[in-house]
Amino acid sequence: MGPAARWLVVLAVAVALVAVPQGLRALPVEDTGESAADLAARVLDADRLGWSGEVATQGDVEVPLSGDTFGGVVRILGESSRLRVWWRGPTQHRVDRVRESGETDVVRSGGTTVRWRYEGNRVSVVPYSRIRLPDDPDVVPVALAQRLLTGARAAELSRLPSERVAGRAAAGLRLVPADPRSTVGRVDLWADQETGLPLRVEVYDGAAGSRPVLTTETTSVDLTRPPRSRTTLDLSSGVDVSRGVTLDDAAGADAYAPFAPPSEAAGLPRRGDPEDFGAVGVYGRGPTVLVAVPLRDVVAKGLREQLRKAGTVRDTGERQALEFGPLSVLLDSSGRGNYVLLGTVTPQTLVQAADDVRAGVRLVDPVGR
Repeated sequence: MGPAARWLVVLAVAVALVAVPQGLRALPVEDTGESAADLAARVLDADRLGWSGEVATQGDVEVPLSGDTFGGVVRILGESSRLRVWWRGPTQHRVDRVRESGETDVVRSGGTTVRWRYEGNRVSVVPYSRIRLPDDPDVVPVALAQRLLTGARAAELSRLPSERVAGRAAAGLRLVPADPRSTVGRVDLWADQETGLPLRVEVYDGAAGSRPVLTTETTSVDLTRPPRSRTTLDLSSGVDVSRGVTLDDAAGADAYAPFAPPSEAAGLPRRGDPEDFGAVGVYGRGPTVLVAVPLRDVVAKGLREQLRKAGTVRDTGERQALEFGPLSVLLDSSGRGNYVLLGTVTPQTLVQAADDVRAGVRLVDPVGR
């Protein structure tokens, strides 16, 4: 079945890797004395840097849903991955997920996304959408750090001791969300002292906080911009190429649903350009964020069945709620249409957001919006 919600955060994930020789990490690194705010500013600007290398990710969350339902969320939050990355900028990059059985490559080139699944010899070409399910490029350290630090306030930031990551001297930065609605306890990251490029990001949930629920770490890095040829796919003959509108139903809702969500939900302001997100509401800042996605009946039915299979779901008939790790999920069919809400916020915040979206959503002209 097709799923529901967006990356959000994408937010997520866990544990740490390992591929870095402990001897290298142990080499002393002298701190620069740079302020937390200045380092955060450089990190937010670092997605324009060109680089290539390998990234290891580890999720430490037991996701009580099938992989088909939440797609990349299950893999990102609950599994480990090895990624090869060629990064020319935020709109031009290639990320290959490498497995023993093969690999899946994702290329973003301007307004187009291409996904090549080698095992099935299938290629999908679709327009890029900011509203979609989480995917491997979302957990590359530079991309994840950007999402988590956007909107962070100076009082929430502090410096951590520098460390050596991927053989580079890396300055440490900690973000502790001040918003009590957040389920993220803290974010620790280390960025290359010379360029500001994030090399390791650790996300901790609000409860335990002693072990990251998600870690993504660059294990080798080349700080030169790769040629454009490395961010394209050389498709072999005989590959099955399909051209579509979206990669998933979350993006489909963005493109076609004739709804305009309210400007605020659960006290959190809507973020981003409404023209980009269409019918999908994205609310909050930094790691305190939620999304509200309208779903077609057939998609909502499949998602409801998946949620009800999870032993810890709370089911009122019209609403099904579930939490795992720092993520809260709520499927709401209490009024006209269906919404799935998902975010790194408390369950109470998600319920309030569902009520606010129901009360504030309006129908719009799907063309003249």
